[in-house]
Amino acid sequence: MCSLFSILLLNGILAFVLLTTVFALNVEHPATVAHAAPTARSVDTTSVANTTSIDEFTFHPQPVPCGEVNLLLVGIPPYHPLVKAGGFDPRMIEAILTNDTDLLVASGYNVRMLLFGPEQPLSVLQEQMADVSCWHGTGVGFGERGTTDEALTVRFEETIHFFRNRVPKGPIMFNSSPTTFLPTLQRHFPIRDGVDCKKVGTPGKLLVGFIGGERGENEFY
Repeated sequence: MCSLFSILLLNGILAFVLLTTVFALNVEHPATVAHAAPTARSVDTTSVANTTSIDEFTFHPQPVPCGEVNLLLVGIPPYHPLVKAGGFDPRMIEAILTNDTDLLVASGYNVRMLLFGPEQPLSVLQEQMADVSCWHGTGVGFGERGTTDEALTVRFEETIHFFRNRVPKGPIMFNSSPTTFLPTLQRHFPIRDGVDCKKVGTPGKLLVGFIGGERGENEFY
């Protein structure tokens, strides 16, 4: 009887020890739960943006000789109603545009200044670019970009889309100062060897410009 009791007691102790050991092992080393591998994101390898080096989309400035670069700059006519509505003096804007155009030409750039309002068709832009076979770059003035007028914002978007298709290899430039485009042009098209084009007698040319607005509707200069 005593022996049977001892055997049962020993078996109980052994079972307890075994259960305790198993429990401890499970705590220290919890069972690993299998997780499904994340599905790889599909990558578009067909579009130009994903198959071409970013270098292909970057314009690299190259030094140019005096008078060898044709640039088209667009903006709002100084006497346009939007200029007056913005609180600007049309005569001051006219003087700024005239002085800056003269400065750009003297600095060695062939420039056409095209000024027309959003009420005029975009075909004006197309027509004014047609007579020059190679435009090296384009630019949009300060007034057209900083406006709160919706129609002018739409015209700005249309202009960018047109330039991107019409001059795909040339930069679309923006001036950081409302009074001049020169630093922008020099950044994209530095004059070779830092030559002073006016001083050496080889300035750029003023390509026939166009103004469409309240004063002198559709006049050329």
